Amino acid sequence: MEYKHNFSLNEAYNFLNANGLEQESNEIKSSSDKYKSYSSTLKRAKIIVLVRNKKLFDNFCTAVWPDGLTDKAKTRINFLENLIVRFDGDQEGTISENEEDENIREENEFAYENDLRNYLAKNLSVIENGLKIYEADGKTGEEFYIPETSRRIDLLAVDKQNNFVIIELKVSRGYEKVVGQALFYQSSIKSIFQQEKVRAIIIAREITPELKTATKFLPDFELFEYQLSVTLSPIR
Repeated sequence: MEYKHNFSLNEAYNFLNANGLEQESNEIKSSSDKYKSYSSTLKRAKIIVLVRNKKLFDNFCTAVWPDGLTDKAKTRINFLENLIVRFDGDQEGTISENEEDENIREENEFAYENDLRNYLAKNLSVIENGLKIYEADGKTGEEFYIPETSRRIDLLAVDKQNNFVIIELKVSRGYEKVVGQALFYQSSIKSIFQQEKVRAIIIAREITPELKTATKFLPDFELFEYQLSVTLSPIR
């Protein structure tokens, strides 16, 4: 069967209504919110975040979007959840002419970010010796969710001194606005784990001068640029 990367909004609203979320359903349905060219896609993103927060995701997929439970849907779900993060943090944006083309481009970007995150989670020593992914009480530091929010930290790690380290990834350029996001994560981890010191690392393909200036006098902030290399082996 052909994979469906979208689900019916009407069926989604019916599901929400049937599960005691009529108010939220009406708010999403009547919302005029828009991020870049996304309007209906933003509604779908809000629904996905809502059902995940309400622990109804599996039931939602069974009733409305069976393809949402497949491995192929992980990139789409990640894209929708990150769309909410971007919408919450930056409601300006520019309007593109073609939503579907923009959709595909950004989904591919998030897939790339997934690959980068997965690699670093298993190879944190390339950032710093002794750095390890956070693991406790069945929770992992990969895409660590901030409780009672739709936000998640790309990687939550612990260094040799047992300090928490939040690691934020940007697959392209790192702009100064990422500082606010990192500060929110930093403060959240301090509150959640009652820690005085939490380090922040931002990794991007290119660190902009604005980001360097924005973090110059911030304590416990570090910036890294990454590079990729490809090795080819002849097949005989």
